[in-house]
Amino acid sequence: MATPLALQLYTVRDYLEKDFLETLKQVKAMGYDFVETAGFAGRTAAEARELMDATGLTPISAHVGYQDTIERPDTVIETARALGVTYVATGVHFEGGGLRDDWVGAGKALDAAGAALREAGIQLCYHNHAHEFIPLDGAYAYDLMMDAASPDHLQAQLDAYWLADAGLFPVTVINQYAGRCPMLHIKDMTAGTPHTFAEVGQGIIEWPPIFEAGKAAGTTWFIVEQDTCAEDSLESARISADFLRNAL
Repeated sequence: MATPLALQLYTVRDYLEKDFLETLKQVKAMGYDFVETAGFAGRTAAEARELMDATGLTPISAHVGYQDTIERPDTVIETARALGVTYVATGVHFEGGGLRDDWVGAGKALDAAGAALREAGIQLCYHNHAHEFIPLDGAYAYDLMMDAASPDHLQAQLDAYWLADAGLFPVTVINQYAGRCPMLHIKDMTAGTPHTFAEVGQGIIEWPPIFEAGKAAGTTWFIVEQDTCAEDSLESARISADFLRNAL
């Protein structure tokens, strides 16, 4: 059975702001059956879910704010239930990079929030960028944070681009978090310096070993997310879909 295609709707946020329903229709037409949300372009989660249902798209996860997650987990639970998802993802950034205690504290706060979410049938995940991979006393900030939380309460939504941007080999990190990485964000990287985002299969990241490692690690969802697009965002999403249809 082929791996289903999923898109983080943040990729096409410019179109969603203009015409939410028509954008969802185009996302579905290019081959995506599943989506992850990051806001609803002025709509409620329930309203967004109705429009997804109308186009045959199924939400699988929602990106939610860090402060909401640790301070108001009930609101995150409400959003997840309105969407019908069992995964939510969040992330945090500390001014100046943060100290060891900041990242350990974040892990403990996310552990507590994740426990509350888990009781409601929702799995909390952490979406990384590159800034979590600063060394602090011989360990990466990311690992300090993840080690401070139970794997049951906090899992990983690893982003292959940002791992590569941080100078790491994505496969190594995926292997490290095997069994704790149900979702993987994928976007490619342009050649040269400075590099930037590219459609999957159009850059310098070697995808076959990443897909192989993800599947071996228990990753269920490979989610296209392109933060910014050099050209039309819907066209970028289509190019990634076309590549993944034969690569996954």
